[in-house]
Amino acid sequence: MSEIRIIEKKVCLKPEFLSKDYKKYLFNEIQNTFKNECTKEIGYILDIIKIKSIKDNYISNNCEIVLLVEVLVKVLKPEINKIFQDKVCMIFSGGIFLDIKEKFKVLIPQNSLSDYTFNSKTKSFVKDDIQISEGDIIKVKITGFKYNKNNFSCFGELVII
Repeated sequence: MSEIRIIEKKVCLKPEFLSKDYKKYLFNEIQNTFKNECTKEIGYILDIIKIKSIKDNYISNNCEIVLLVEVLVKVLKPEINKIFQDKVCMIFSGGIFLDIKEKFKVLIPQNSLSDYTFNSKTKSFVKDDIQISEGDIIKVKITGFKYNKNNFSCFGELVII
């Protein structure tokens, strides 16, 4: 589901942190600033793994040291035809919502569940002896997504194992 990528980020480091432990301070600043960030190009930054390299540096107008760093990160980004597996967080007559790593939701609309019938008493979708209920782990294939205000909204279809 998630993947490892190298990204470039600018990070400010105050002069008082320029000591033999500057890499520790730099890593902490990267963690605090960029972990859980979401951009259209990268997706969600789930974790900062390590600093790969420092590519450039300069002093800003307010006397902070600005570093251009390459960082190894774990990211999560929805893409068309990508398959995710996670927990059903809501079921209603219009479809099923999955919460992917608690970062973005995917709607499987009712019209793509045409082989299934919605059971309003159990709040589940049923087909033969298969029942999909809230809390179940299922697979979804992304069929569409939209990025807005640092967040992705996705549509998908059920993947049958």
